[in-house]
Amino acid sequence: MLRFAGLILIYLVAAGEAMAENGNETVPETIRRPQYGEAPRYPQDTVIGPLGPGDAPEEAFSFAQNLLRGVIAKNQEAPVLAGLGEAFIKNLFETLEPVNPQRYRLGGGREEPDGSTSFLVRFVGREQWITGELFLRFEEDRWILDDLILEEPRDISNSGETYRFDFSPYERFF
Repeated sequence: MLRFAGLILIYLVAAGEAMAENGNETVPETIRRPQYGEAPRYPQDTVIGPLGPGDAPEEAFSFAQNLLRGVIAKNQEAPVLAGLGEAFIKNLFETLEPVNPQRYRLGGGREEPDGSTSFLVRFVGREQWITGELFLRFEEDRWILDDLILEEPRDISNSGETYRFDFSPYERFF
């Protein structure tokens, strides 16, 4: 039986090499690589939805990424956090302390009716995660944080009970 499995493995490797040489690949090159002028493909987070800038301006997305990097680094003196107010920063770090976030996910942004731009965000720690919404406003030729609303932390082990999802067999990459 082991010999048979080894023969199949050798056959599959040889067949894969032959297909690559002839240009017959499982996933065509046109699908794997974005074409000229095509927007980059961002993954999706099953809690906050599609990641990436969404409908928000690219500058707002970049500012939000820098802001969240400063929060994850726990750097209260980061230039991107300057001007937020000591009480706001202290409250933010106290809220995130139980989660101890190691990384973040920044969901697709959108422009709000009042002119601000919002992003869904998820902070992920080892045992807990927390979601929220980040609001940015463009003032005096720069983006500033308008507000960050966070929900209660949740245990990662219970996340399957909260957000049920069914990946349809028709939602395929190709």
